[in-house]
Amino acid sequence: MDETSKYIDTYRQEAEELLADIEETILDLEENPDDKEAVNRLFRSMHTIKGSGAMFGFDDIAGFTHHVETVLDKVREGVVPVTGELIDLILASRDQIKAMLDAADTDEAIDIETCGEVIAALERMLPDSQKAAEGMKTVPAKKIDKPKEMTYRVRFIPDTGLFQTGTDPALLVDELRELGECVVSAQIETIPLLDEMNPENCYLSWDIMLTTAQSIDAIKDVFIFVEEESRIVIEEIFKDFSTDSEILVPRLGGILVDRGDATPEDVNQVLKPHQEQIKELFVKSGVVSQDKMKAALSEQKILDKQRFRAKSSTVRVPSDKLDTLINLVGELVITQAHLAQIVIADDRIEEIQMTNPLEIWERLVERLGNPLETLERLTHELRDCALNMRMIPIGTTFGRFRRLVRDLSVELGKEIELITEGAETELDKTVIERLNDPLVHLLRNSMDHGIQSPEEREKAGKPRKGTIRLSAAHRGANVVISIEDDGIGMDPEMIRAKAMEKGLISGDVEVSEKEILSLIFAPGFSTTSQVTSVSGRGVGMDVVKREIDSLGGSVQISEKKGEGLCISLSLPLTLAIIDGLLVDICGNFFVLPLSQVEECAELTKDLIEKSHGRNMILVRGDLTPFIRMREVFGISCAPSPAEHIAIVQVEGDRIGIVVDEILGNIQTVIKSLDKNYREAEGVSGATIMGDGTVALVIDVPALIRCAKREEERRLRIEN
Repeated sequence: MDETSKYIDTYRQEAEELLADIEETILDLEENPDDKEAVNRLFRSMHTIKGSGAMFGFDDIAGFTHHVETVLDKVREGVVPVTGELIDLILASRDQIKAMLDAADTDEAIDIETCGEVIAALERMLPDSQKAAEGMKTVPAKKIDKPKEMTYRVRFIPDTGLFQTGTDPALLVDELRELGECVVSAQIETIPLLDEMNPENCYLSWDIMLTTAQSIDAIKDVFIFVEEESRIVIEEIFKDFSTDSEILVPRLGGILVDRGDATPEDVNQVLKPHQEQIKELFVKSGVVSQDKMKAALSEQKILDKQRFRAKSSTVRVPSDKLDTLINLVGELVITQAHLAQIVIADDRIEEIQMTNPLEIWERLVERLGNPLETLERLTHELRDCALNMRMIPIGTTFGRFRRLVRDLSVELGKEIELITEGAETELDKTVIERLNDPLVHLLRNSMDHGIQSPEEREKAGKPRKGTIRLSAAHRGANVVISIEDDGIGMDPEMIRAKAMEKGLISGDVEVSEKEILSLIFAPGFSTTSQVTSVSGRGVGMDVVKREIDSLGGSVQISEKKGEGLCISLSLPLTLAIIDGLLVDICGNFFVLPLSQVEECAELTKDLIEKSHGRNMILVRGDLTPFIRMREVFGISCAPSPAEHIAIVQVEGDRIGIVVDEILGNIQTVIKSLDKNYREAEGVSGATIMGDGTVALVIDVPALIRCAKREEERRLRIEN
């Protein structure tokens, strides 16, 4: 990357930050129209975007921002008043600048019509302006969020008898084209010779790259009438290149391996003797056909485009944190030099006539003691410092939701105020980035289902304006984020009736209120009969539960019918390093997150006998259910004569996990599993211990869910 590219990237990052600050300042100005300093902040931010944009070749952004700057200058002079129309217009201008910035990243065309509408509306705000081109409409006050697009690889291998059912595969491909951008590659290598061909059979298959904002279910629906006879594989190949992890786009060989068209050995064999003309080599070597190569190149082109769209991820780090890091690295270098001197000195021990090897060992241990203690201390401090540099205040995320609440309340015809607390609470940057979608779903759900209209609230004796309180606070090793509203709450009986209607529960089974409320997280579950642009499809809360579970967190619901609802998300501070409890089962090592472990005890024979064959024991006077990890993971060796039990807290419940031996605490650097094992339930990752042994990190909530399903299946079989 040349120097100019670095400066352009810096401008993009600075512009993104300024746009976020602009949105927050506009909303502050809406609440306090007489705030002159807010107007000055807006003007300065727009002026910076304009000046820097012109400097680095973003002439379209600079030209557009000039119109916004002109209006804000008149606002500063008191010529243009701060009205609702002005607020809507500045917000729309901010969105347009963001769209232009994104378009510059991907070389996509700018929406000239929308840009012209905003400029015309800005000019009309000026007292002496002339109307812009005739026929232009005022810029809309509300911005409709564009659905997030995903890229899927669809492999359609129809049954040879497909034509005999009257199905035309070309129509299925056309249906896919209606879902989004589609690249189709036909595979012809299975077509037989002419004298062996049956004209009534289908010998073709298709590889399709589909970029769409529709869900994977919409893609499956296209093949709903041929899925039983045909082989259909739908894989998501692009999730999010803008995460904190290293940006890795598969190269051509990797794509062929991932698609199953070649093995890693095939790719290495082809690439080893040659470096040039890769495309020709793959085809000439006979590893893949020309058609498969064409499909793989289409996928590579799409992935390159997605990578180019991805923004570089940065974190602003206070200088005092960097100073601490430099000091620790300096101490580490000194300690390393000390250890090197000891090793050099001990190489000369052989020159000293010592007849007792024990004396040599004792001398070595004595000399290594202090530097090793220092090394251990520095390692811990360096770890804490590195993690602390990744911690950012959650207020950066909270600030984005003010715009969401403002726009959606207008759309719903409701008066809603968002109150935020604990914005200074810090979380790992990766956790915060993945929190955005769950919090959006929860806020939209509160605004649509929870908060009533102003008229309904007045009838219920409540203020016309509803309140949503978004708060964050540290609680032990976790951060708890709460979304609380003063709406109508939830009706457990309504949820029970809807669940019985959908077959999620039966009428003869006793279900606690807590279990009833948790049903709102079931896929496709919704108590709303009418589907709107905001809710009613039953997918939002499912997304919340799935994402929070993947972060190693938990969700709790507390409500008072008619008074409001509170949903609490408990999340780990970081996903990179955790404190864990190392346990052993028949020589297999596992790590339980220490933040979820309350206490440990020995599972004696007396306790087992008192359970009378049930998986329940008495711990400190409380009857506690337990599961055996050996049974969940299918470990068949004989159990230890003295088993141990770790009591964990999951979603407010105490549950015991039985293991052979508890080895003690361990600091765990979590490594992701290979893609072939990522769907393994009950495991969130792995860690490498000091001796090189691999230990699996347990996803405790998923482990308990898996055990419950197995128990329910066993009971059904017995009954």
